[in-house]
Amino acid sequence: MPVPITISAKIYVSNKRHTMSADKMSTNSSGARVAVVTGASKGIGRAIALALAQRGYDIAILDPLESGREVAAEINALGRGALYLPLDVSCEDEVKKAAECVAEQLGICSLLVNNAGIFPRADAIDMSYALWQRVLSINLGGAFLCSQAFAPGMLQAGAGVIINIASGRGIQGAAKGGAHYAASKGGLIALTRSLAQEWAPRIRVNAVVPGVTHTDQPLEATNVDELYSRSSRIPLGRIGQPKDVANAVCLLASDDASYITGQCLCVNGGAVML
Repeated sequence: MPVPITISAKIYVSNKRHTMSADKMSTNSSGARVAVVTGASKGIGRAIALALAQRGYDIAILDPLESGREVAAEINALGRGALYLPLDVSCEDEVKKAAECVAEQLGICSLLVNNAGIFPRADAIDMSYALWQRVLSINLGGAFLCSQAFAPGMLQAGAGVIINIASGRGIQGAAKGGAHYAASKGGLIALTRSLAQEWAPRIRVNAVVPGVTHTDQPLEATNVDELYSRSSRIPLGRIGQPKDVANAVCLLASDDASYITGQCLCVNGGAVML
């Protein structure tokens, strides 16, 4: 089915393409780099999109939630272009059409952040296979489809960055109710390392691995007081905030990380991950 497209009012549009040499990212006619962030309507994804906009990126938001439109408006308020595309990252046709739309409206994507994910809790013994497939198709399959769709432009430009948002559960596993989620995030770490090898030296691919972070997701299974009580088990004495993950993404996206690929940066306040 066609991708429904909403373009925010102050988007910078140009048909002109500008590509830099292999040691420089592609920019659009406004001089901005173009970043695509999936799952950017709230939480970590929103923080990442805003942090990148503050650093001069025009942003394409790929998210089925209507609140993605509000994030686009926030990006506009920062003086950057924003493109909101409501879609399902597990749908191959929608992702391909979105990649074409981003290239046409914003320019060649130089940074892709695969953040979209779901975590409907269910014990493994009772979990339906349909639920297992749905979680894997979005959390892992969506990252693959988006990487596959946006990598050709990066390869042609000679440079690009992909950053996958994994999870500590992808390293530790999930004690209860999250076997599907842990498997998807563990697979995402393996995908990160595989693509880093396959697409080097033109595309750097890394993962950020958040620990306990104050977002809506953990609050689906606990309350705020219990969530913050976990800070006592974290060496730095607090739980993470979305901006902590966003700052890590900005570091890996920057030229300061030009010799880093295939790595997993754990953002967990020093919490031990076995």
